[in-house]
Amino acid sequence: MPEPWYSDGLKFKCEGVSCGDCCSGRWGTGYVWVNRAEMERIANHLGIGFDEFTRNYVRGVGNRFSLIEKRNLDCVFYVEGKGCSVYEARPNQCRTYPFWPSNIESKAAWEEEADACPGINCKGCDHYSRERVDQLKQASRSAAPLTDPV
Repeated sequence: MPEPWYSDGLKFKCEGVSCGDCCSGRWGTGYVWVNRAEMERIANHLGIGFDEFTRNYVRGVGNRFSLIEKRNLDCVFYVEGKGCSVYEARPNQCRTYPFWPSNIESKAAWEEEADACPGINCKGCDHYSRERVDQLKQASRSAAPLTDPV
């Protein structure tokens, strides 16, 4: 199997509070997909029951579940100027960004995502080895919770 285009690794550092674009409604409506384990993790983090959590923070989309959005289309847990209010318990989708298969399928796709995300290829970025990128890519496809902090 040939080496991936990112065999030397990739650079990324979440700009979090100073950016928040992927959490805000700046780019329009979207989905933050969650599975049961992720919903339970966030509910526990908030100190509320699973049923209360799902009633107040989750919507069904077909046969899947997504976190709801505020009226301005921000993620329900995004606080402007502070970032994610459930960061420690955030869903895998958030933990694995930007190392999603669609973003790393080619150098062109990575560069296109970098145009929208100031944390990709930034000066002072963290270096992610090929192995770590592959681990995050695989975790983004999985329903299993990613336990390593990103």
